[in-house]
Amino acid sequence: MIDIVRRGWRVVAAAVVSALLVVGLGLATNSLDTTRFSWDFRYYIRMAQSPFAAPMASPFAYRYGTPLLVYGISNVLGVGIEAGFRAVAYSGAILQLLAVFLFVRWFTRSAKGAWIALLVTGFSLFNVKFLLFDIYRPDHIAYALIIMQTYFAIERRFWPLLVSTLVACQFREFNVIPLVAYLFSLSVASRESSGPRGTRRLLVETLISTLGLAVAIGVPRLVIPVAEDFQFASLTRDGILRVLLAPFVLPRDANFVYSVVAYLLPSLMIAGTKDAAAAFAAIGAPVGRYLIIYGGLVLILSFLGGTDFYRFSSYLFLPQAIFVGLVSKRSPALPLVAVLSAAFLFNRLWQPFPMSDVGTYLDFYGGFGTRFGWPSVLRFLECLGFVGLGILIRSLAGRAGARPSPAAA
Repeated sequence: MIDIVRRGWRVVAAAVVSALLVVGLGLATNSLDTTRFSWDFRYYIRMAQSPFAAPMASPFAYRYGTPLLVYGISNVLGVGIEAGFRAVAYSGAILQLLAVFLFVRWFTRSAKGAWIALLVTGFSLFNVKFLLFDIYRPDHIAYALIIMQTYFAIERRFWPLLVSTLVACQFREFNVIPLVAYLFSLSVASRESSGPRGTRRLLVETLISTLGLAVAIGVPRLVIPVAEDFQFASLTRDGILRVLLAPFVLPRDANFVYSVVAYLLPSLMIAGTKDAAAAFAAIGAPVGRYLIIYGGLVLILSFLGGTDFYRFSSYLFLPQAIFVGLVSKRSPALPLVAVLSAAFLFNRLWQPFPMSDVGTYLDFYGGFGTRFGWPSVLRFLECLGFVGLGILIRSLAGRAGARPSPAAA
């Protein structure tokens, strides 16, 4: 009974901290000027006003989950479309952080690790603050759904994983990744065990998943009419050509690498080789395979997703949350404070997003398409500087920990 009460209070505390963090970031965040600029939001707003009304554009038309949710909120509660999007943005951000805390607490068995994972995710610019700035994006609910899908995948609960995936991929394409990573990791496990039951299970679940994804992903693309196509990678001649040429565009490659390194800054700062090896060992082979496949698929979809590498890399929040949660279990206080401070400073969480012109806005964080100049170089150097600072602080903390105490002497 006492344990149940303790768990209940822990959930309440995590929910309160998540809400306070989101509200605090919201107070420090300005709003996107929808009258001055014309970006993706115009399609999502139109979908929320008149679902599936032509003309529509891909890939936005296939991410109708959030606009439909806003449409329902607007009509049921009698509020405006903007208020509906804002409600989804704030509730989605709180739900994401709470889900990270609960999942990492469950996986690592460490409250300390769960709190650090929550804060690291909250301090990642494009997981929370950006979605409070551009409230019209489809990602709000997708992050929390990925946590739930991963829980089902680790627990080998296929049917809940399949159903949640079919629903989640109506919000964001990245939500297909947990199911695919699960099937790949299951295939490796079945080969290792070489049992007929495992092979039969793999074949059945792969077949059912393929049929389910064909319906969930294919049907919307067949029945929803689109008049414009903004997809970077597609089966068209231009789409295939872009994919083939993309690796040879050096500024684009540099921005992609920068975005990944910048997002994983907390992981790079918090752990040395020994700490990382211990964390990987604690994860275990089955979950480790899942996370490697998950991370690889995120990187592939990010590279082929278009120009906003910094937004795509935010889906690495799952392996990063697990990693920092495991490492921080035994980490001294000083490196943890340094990591959180660096994440806060590097992501400029106290500053509003520049709205004076597009160039200044894109250079605020860096990592956009082929736009690579001196601001990008400086941001890259800033990121590497923080990584170096993390190495120094870990070294100093290690020496202090190894020094014998007066009582021992």
